[in-house]
Amino acid sequence: MSGCLGIPTAAAILVAGAAGAAGAGGLLAPGPAAAAVACPKAETLPRVSLKTLVGRVTYDTRKSREQLARLQGRKGAQSRKRGWHPIGLTLTELQFRMDISINTLSRKAKRHCATIAGVKAELGYDEITIYVAKRYHRGSCQYLSVLEHENEHLAIFRNTLARYGPKVERRLVQAASQLKPMAGRSSNQAAAKIQKALQRQIEPLFKEMNKVMDRENDRIDMTENYHREQARCSKW
Repeated sequence: MSGCLGIPTAAAILVAGAAGAAGAGGLLAPGPAAAAVACPKAETLPRVSLKTLVGRVTYDTRKSREQLARLQGRKGAQSRKRGWHPIGLTLTELQFRMDISINTLSRKAKRHCATIAGVKAELGYDEITIYVAKRYHRGSCQYLSVLEHENEHLAIFRNTLARYGPKVERRLVQAASQLKPMAGRSSNQAAAKIQKALQRQIEPLFKEMNKVMDRENDRIDMTENYHREQARCSKW
């Protein structure tokens, strides 16, 4: 009955360019070692904001137990081996999106510098789907028992988001303000380096967040809980 999570990361980059005057600072040393470019630091701190998405909840009562098992996939294989078959399931996908505004400055030798001007990020769920096996009619004892269990998974997803949203925002602010300017052969290449560097700073928090959710979901998906919930109703 546990939810299945993935973490795709999407980013859009907005580039504001400025051409550097001939003879301006950051000149390259002559000769083959002239690959390094001195990029000036940003004059102001980047503007960073994070919006959390709690997810729109939809309920699906059209799936059979066999269809729920296929939706559950590998994660429920051990439970099925022990004789338990899914009668409810909560599925969602954790999303992280960034709109990054970049300031670029053209330098000599076809090199470009990029600094972060701002980051607008979103973290959370677009949609959360709760499945209850179609054999249980709405309002029945079995339906209400399954729904109560799945709502616990829903609470885990949303409570974890509430805990980690501020942590991700603080990490974004820290990473964006400390990130050094990046140089590239084009403004897009320099901006892409900024994006990758920022994502590397955030990635450990996602792994931690996933582990917490997996652990909490596994805690309520134990055999003891299944037995206790099954005892509430007859004719499963």
